[in-house]
Amino acid sequence: MSRNTPRRRPRLSRRTPSPLAAGTVAALAIGALSVLSPVAAAAPCDPWPPAGGTGGIGGSGSLSGSAATPVATPATPWANGASGYIPVLQGRTTTVELLTGPTSPNRTVERFGISGTDLGILWENGNASNPQIMMALGDTMGDCRLPGTQWRSNILFRSSDRTLSNGMRIDDAPMERAGLAKSILPRSNLPGEVTVIPTAGVEVDGTQYLRYMSVASWGDPGEWVTNYSALAASGDNGENWTPVAGTARTGTGSARLIPANLGAPFTTHTAGQMSAFLKHDGFVYEYLTPSGRSGAVTLARVPERSIRDMSAYEFWNGAGWGRDHRSAATVIPPRVSELSVSWSARLGRFIALYTNGNNDIVMRQAATPEGPWSGEDILLSYRHVPTLYGAFIHPWSPAVETVGSDLYFTMSTWDAYNVFLMKTDLNQIPARTLPGATTRMRVADDSWTRDTPDPAETGETVLVDRLPIPRA
Repeated sequence: MSRNTPRRRPRLSRRTPSPLAAGTVAALAIGALSVLSPVAAAAPCDPWPPAGGTGGIGGSGSLSGSAATPVATPATPWANGASGYIPVLQGRTTTVELLTGPTSPNRTVERFGISGTDLGILWENGNASNPQIMMALGDTMGDCRLPGTQWRSNILFRSSDRTLSNGMRIDDAPMERAGLAKSILPRSNLPGEVTVIPTAGVEVDGTQYLRYMSVASWGDPGEWVTNYSALAASGDNGENWTPVAGTARTGTGSARLIPANLGAPFTTHTAGQMSAFLKHDGFVYEYLTPSGRSGAVTLARVPERSIRDMSAYEFWNGAGWGRDHRSAATVIPPRVSELSVSWSARLGRFIALYTNGNNDIVMRQAATPEGPWSGEDILLSYRHVPTLYGAFIHPWSPAVETVGSDLYFTMSTWDAYNVFLMKTDLNQIPARTLPGATTRMRVADDSWTRDTPDPAETGETVLVDRLPIPRA
């Protein structure tokens, strides 16, 4: 959600980087992250503090806060007067670069009119002759001095960059005009719909599909109401998108906001308003959560060729697959938000990344799409980056495609209100032993089910410095 009044930017206090930080900062600079140039403050063009509360953390394309406040005095900009910062990390997870915003090597301000955005949902376009990664973004702002602030509800980037160790270069985007990327799924601007946010993307038979949600209103931090979620399709590599008729699932908002080109809603499905896609063995698996950041995950699947046919979807009920979504079992317990799921060739298992109730970015593992899913491994702790949200796996990560140990993912932060590329070394994730089908787990042998310790507490990840963001 945007506001038309300019943001008042807080005064920044700079601290001198420690000697340890110097080498890390140099490494980030080599990776093309310009850490000392002006960067947009949180949610450009929004009033300060953000709507929806004064102490929340994070959002989901919404400029909304998190449902959880893990510490008594969270280190958020609206609580302590600081602005966004670039986390300089060493250990299990590190910052590769800032993907979007005024200091990004992608020059998103000049090329696309983007000073602030979030999410960065990633999937492969499936084109063998022109392989690219599609990257869907949420609420996006440009020049805050202009009427309307160049607010667009969603944007799409395309990238062919496979060398992720030094960042991720953006090739292009669907454009409204020179210097301004277009909203691929424009909001209606009707009363009762504040924005339209993508939640998942997948390619099937050369067609790109997005699952998106129509947001009716923002509530308490980390909570929002949706009118519906639906599929949109693109047959020209993401350049133009059309809602797919008959795919709407209504939420708790108003079904009257469903546009005519979507037709009648297929069903009311409040637990299925946000999604994550996984292609496996001829099926598209769809992991579902309700609107907001507090829900559990249920699972649907559909043959790839039938992705547009909502009657062909079946739901995991804990023992098998059935047609009734009301009988769907929880596969990952709450709280789960901004979920992504992928196969990892490195681990020989499926992995799920998301932001949990403590506002950590965590990973779970499973031998099958439905689980059982392991306990949580914290990739990045809220103690290091309290304003983080979102964790979208890069399909070309060495840990996904090969037996390499590097897992790359996108992350947003509320205070910078832009997208970062992060890297986790899976060599530093504790090994888990998958129990056999007939194994009765002993309390002393809980490597699969336990949540492992916070690397911020064990020292496995160290926050070397927080590079303050100067005023633009």
